[in-house]
Amino acid sequence: MSFSYPASWSVRTQRGPGREGPGFQPVEAIVSDGTGADLFRIASGADGIGCTAGPVSRTVLDEAAVPGMTEVDGSTPLFGFIVERIGSQDQYAMAVMNRRNLQEGDVGSHCTLLVMGNGGSVNQVIFVDQPATLATRSAFNSRQGAKEWMVTEQYAQLKALILSLKYS
Repeated sequence: MSFSYPASWSVRTQRGPGREGPGFQPVEAIVSDGTGADLFRIASGADGIGCTAGPVSRTVLDEAAVPGMTEVDGSTPLFGFIVERIGSQDQYAMAVMNRRNLQEGDVGSHCTLLVMGNGGSVNQVIFVDQPATLATRSAFNSRQGAKEWMVTEQYAQLKALILSLKYS
């Protein structure tokens, strides 16, 4: 996998999620900004990972095709910035997803697992106030706050990074 990012940002790699085995060598790249804050993670070559879904009400705030990626079934994944209402709380996600995870309305919660030629790939933008695992609180105080973030340089840089992803 490869991608473009601002010169002041850095990338480190580590063993990715899932199990290793014949044909599977999970690796994860974590992108940090110039201050060292982690902003984005993507893993490839994973086996033994999956997603569980619960009922949510999803709104898509932004989406676009990621032309450098193709899932095993031939589909082109999409960049998406979404908000899902879970109970009385909004949860935000920004990642590359299968198009089914960008359907609006009452649906199952999103998943960033993509089925690629070397196994599973998962990814996500890391919001500063969210843990690396499932979010337990909202990344923004309101949907209006999320929309205001969408006009910032950081949003544009993260979206450009995601759209530049190439996976072979």
